[in-house]
Amino acid sequence: MKKELTRKRACQYKYLLIIILSVYFLASTFYGTLLAQQKRYLAVVNANLIDGTGRPPINNAVILIENDRFAAVGVKGSVAIPKEATIIDVRGKTVIPGLIDAHIHVTYPPKQDEFLFINEAISAFRAARMLHLMLGIGVTTIRDVSSYHQVGIEAKKAFKEGLFVGARPIVTGMGITSSGGHGTEGLTMGIVEEVDGADGFRRAVRQRLKEGADLIKILPPYSREEVRAAIEETHYHEKFVTVHSGVFKQQYDFVRWAVEEGTDCLEHAYAIPDDLIPQIAAKKIYVVPTISILLRLGEQYKQRGPEWEWKVKKYLECVDIFKKLKAAGVKMAIGTDAVGENMVAYPEIYFEEIENFVKYGYTPLEVITAATKIGAEVCALGEELGTIEKGKIADLVVLAADPLKDIKAIRTAQIIIQNGVVLKSPERPGF
Repeated sequence: MKKELTRKRACQYKYLLIIILSVYFLASTFYGTLLAQQKRYLAVVNANLIDGTGRPPINNAVILIENDRFAAVGVKGSVAIPKEATIIDVRGKTVIPGLIDAHIHVTYPPKQDEFLFINEAISAFRAARMLHLMLGIGVTTIRDVSSYHQVGIEAKKAFKEGLFVGARPIVTGMGITSSGGHGTEGLTMGIVEEVDGADGFRRAVRQRLKEGADLIKILPPYSREEVRAAIEETHYHEKFVTVHSGVFKQQYDFVRWAVEEGTDCLEHAYAIPDDLIPQIAAKKIYVVPTISILLRLGEQYKQRGPEWEWKVKKYLECVDIFKKLKAAGVKMAIGTDAVGENMVAYPEIYFEEIENFVKYGYTPLEVITAATKIGAEVCALGEELGTIEKGKIADLVVLAADPLKDIKAIRTAQIIIQNGVVLKSPERPGF
């Protein structure tokens, strides 16, 4: 009797298991079918492709996008295009990756005295406007290195939630400096946190990362111990750290300490001693030179009188420093950093920076790599962005002309795709 009962229960368990497995497989099949139905394909065909890697262009290229990622890239005939794909024919045009501005401040007011009336609300509107403006010229990602309080970090969250259309923000949140350090001058307020001592710098790094910063920015002055603590703490958390170069009349050792302690990047081709450049190259430290704004500031300070000659000299030395960094093989990204009254230069100053790279020694192909691949690397997103390669986020720009023939063609964006979505096209010029 007991054996019969045991057999019946075994059969019941067996049938129950079969039912469970059948439901599982049916659900899996349905879910797989649902996912397949949700796939969205976009094929950009007949492209003159500059993929951002530094390799020569590919003629008659096909770029297949599946949802928000590049699914395949190759010459015509080598890429299978799904029948349901939307086709964009760009014959006679050039395709490049989405551009990146690696040094910008999207929350700053356009005049120094407006810091007297600044708050989070107006800063958020300014950020949304600037991010939209930059996207409109083909800059699909920006690196916001110091913002007003938490606004930059909140802008990143808002972008991810699709609350506005604009360039993708990669953010540091507030910069970190010592008491009275750079970022606190004049009426400026709320864009840096002032801390002192190694423990203070270490705590501030932890706070930025807790708030949601993608990377950390340190500004002088600081002691060797302070910058060491900040860099060490950032690297403990496996994050990227960048350091603002010198700002003082004398050539102090701030940049030297940052390089020796292992910063990942330096901001500005400014106050970098010649003998430090080989070490920057050897350690593979990036530089965002921002030469266009430094040249503009040099000319503006000339008008202020002879007492500012020391600053004019430092600003205008950026070209020589830039050339030395290039000769040493230092990787450099495109960044603008136009603040205050110079913010009226946007978005023109972005193109000005690209053209100055070419003017002072880069080839057009090299500068496109600087504006895309290297830009992604200084955002700590080299595996995700910056080139048109399989698996990467699908950001690209279609230009009306070939920038390798004339770099000014970088200004001719006709189609802009971000996250696999067409945001600007001849049919939708204003997006």
